[in-house]
Amino acid sequence: MAHDVIVVGGGFAGVTAAREISLRGRSVVLLEARDRLGGRTWSADWDGIPIEYGGAWVHWHQPHTWSEITRAGLRVGLSADAQRAHWWVGDERREGTIAERDAIAERGWNRFVDGVLDALPNPHDPLLAPNELARFDRLTIAERLEELDLDDEEHAVLEAELESLAHAPLEDAGAVSVLRWHALSGYSLALTQYTGGRVTLADGTRALLEAIASAAPVDTRLTTEVAAVRARDGQVEVETRAGVLHEAKAAVVAVPLNVLGTIEFEPALSEAKQEAIALGQASRGIKIFLRARGADVLENAIRPGHPFGYLDTEVLLGDGTQLQIGFGSGAHPCDAADAAAVQRALDEILPGYELVAATAHDWLADEYARGTWAIHRPGWYTRHHAEMRRPEGRVLLAGSDLASGWSGFIDGAIESGLEAGVRAAARV
Repeated sequence: MAHDVIVVGGGFAGVTAAREISLRGRSVVLLEARDRLGGRTWSADWDGIPIEYGGAWVHWHQPHTWSEITRAGLRVGLSADAQRAHWWVGDERREGTIAERDAIAERGWNRFVDGVLDALPNPHDPLLAPNELARFDRLTIAERLEELDLDDEEHAVLEAELESLAHAPLEDAGAVSVLRWHALSGYSLALTQYTGGRVTLADGTRALLEAIASAAPVDTRLTTEVAAVRARDGQVEVETRAGVLHEAKAAVVAVPLNVLGTIEFEPALSEAKQEAIALGQASRGIKIFLRARGADVLENAIRPGHPFGYLDTEVLLGDGTQLQIGFGSGAHPCDAADAAAVQRALDEILPGYELVAATAHDWLADEYARGTWAIHRPGWYTRHHAEMRRPEGRVLLAGSDLASGWSGFIDGAIESGLEAGVRAAARV
């Protein structure tokens, strides 16, 4: 059966695009390689504990997400501040309140983002001031960090904060990723921390995804891997790896940037798009969950260069254990299945806790993700952002990685899906 539009990819961008196309009276088929919708956002139970292997946090500063939350009638919860904060300067662990540590972080952070108001006066339009943005867009996070005059403590605290944000080596991640998050959060470190780690959906991200997916009739095909997208004679043909052909008048390809290179496009995408796809985005980190036994205290510890150098208590489980979440710049320095290695790493950032169990999903090795949230490399905004958003005739690219606003967040995915859905429906 032919459809008006084919959507490739069932993350938040693809699901939103499919809904918008259907609401405009067009028939749409959504092809998703996984056996579930959600893409890099994944709610699941781990030994009876609900966790988010990918995605998690939302905020009212994220307008597209908040609108969808309101539309679906969903509730959110707010996590509490840590009761104890820890930070490492070299091999010395220091302890205090989260406010004391944040004050150290803010001194370095404010120097890092100095100039952001000129570079990103409207963070939802990142190319509004291209000349001012260009001086930051040429830099990695590491290069920008080295421009700052920081003492050892300020440097160590800021470096750990930046590693958790970048989810990638600081020598690879673009400095604009930091500025963009800061600007979108109201030009404030406190709000940057809040938008990225305090507000969660009471019923998990799955509830929001299901609300969007169920809002309009869409022919959804799971475990359907796409091999090729071909545009010819006013039609688009999508071929699956199983050799099945789907035809439509337009297509939206909403897969992660690092996955686009696995799909054959005919005619080939523009040379500039191919260069952007070859560059890819930098995130390659780990999001690891630990169940640990120890003091019944909400903890937060950071240590630069550590396998999971940002570690935070998610919830006290009431049996002497707590659920901790850690973020690190590399997926492979710490294997969640190697309990001894995880315990050693835990001792190196938050001594005094005994590991009970650990879990993580390797998004870098996941062939349908090949990385975590979007952290663009230097040069992305000045050379690639506009081109990647430009339609190729009846084929449109979408996804959080290509969003103008909250790239790398659920909000960016919804933004991109809304835009692509409207554009695709107009081509039918």
